[in-house]
Amino acid sequence: MNFIHKKLILFKNVVYNYFKNTCFYAIFLIKPLKKKAWSRRDYTTSHYHKGEDYHNRFESLPGRKIIWNIEKRILNKFLLNQKDLDFLDFAGGTGRISNFLQDKCKKKYLIDSSEKMIEHAKKTLSNFTFINQNFNNIENLDDKFDLITAFRFFPNAEPHLRDDAMRFISKHLKSNGYLIFNNHKNFWSLPLFIKRLTFRNDGFGMTHNEVKLLTKKHNLKILDFYSCGLIFESEKGLLMPWKVISILENFFHKYLYKSKLGFNIIYLIKKDD
Repeated sequence: MNFIHKKLILFKNVVYNYFKNTCFYAIFLIKPLKKKAWSRRDYTTSHYHKGEDYHNRFESLPGRKIIWNIEKRILNKFLLNQKDLDFLDFAGGTGRISNFLQDKCKKKYLIDSSEKMIEHAKKTLSNFTFINQNFNNIENLDDKFDLITAFRFFPNAEPHLRDDAMRFISKHLKSNGYLIFNNHKNFWSLPLFIKRLTFRNDGFGMTHNEVKLLTKKHNLKILDFYSCGLIFESEKGLLMPWKVISILENFFHKYLYKSKLGFNIIYLIKKDD
């Protein structure tokens, strides 16, 4: 009886969350809606409680791991033969990107507002300068960098925060410096479009045009981009054939990486002085 009761509660929660998080008119949207969470708390504070558990998801969640493995290949393509870089990992969190790139860099900085995330980053990164502050409150950083990365930040951030962040990044890029960041909520991607068609989406995301306008506003220019994640945005599922999905995702990335059909687009940006 107790087992049945638990299952009923679980079913009730699933139904409740579906109706709470689904935008049923998303099929008609021509641009993303504002994220509901923005009305409850700002994005800067949303990751304060996250740390090692967040970091481990990139290995424990099969869908996220597939995309992370593709992201690493894209980073290597963008930074082929690059070394001794002055590097800043903006909103670097637990140091996932920093850890992958640290051998290419000499001066290394990581900025994040979450103390728990930086605590974990310190366990895996060496010779880094860690800045545990909201970037808008940093006053004594005069350094400029050859490379700045910003992953899983821009689509989640409020529009005014996106603008502030891009201004900060542009200010701290050298004249020939590069910014690499991703839009992992690509609004017009195939997976998100299908979700809107099938009433499984909240209408949230960021478009390629929004990225173009944001970078141009701050004297930055898109040099290149790679798309990945054309099949599923899902990160976990016991019944999902993850080995097959991995093969298909890698196949489509190989031939459709310039299509903008993937839910995750990685951009290579240059200072447009």
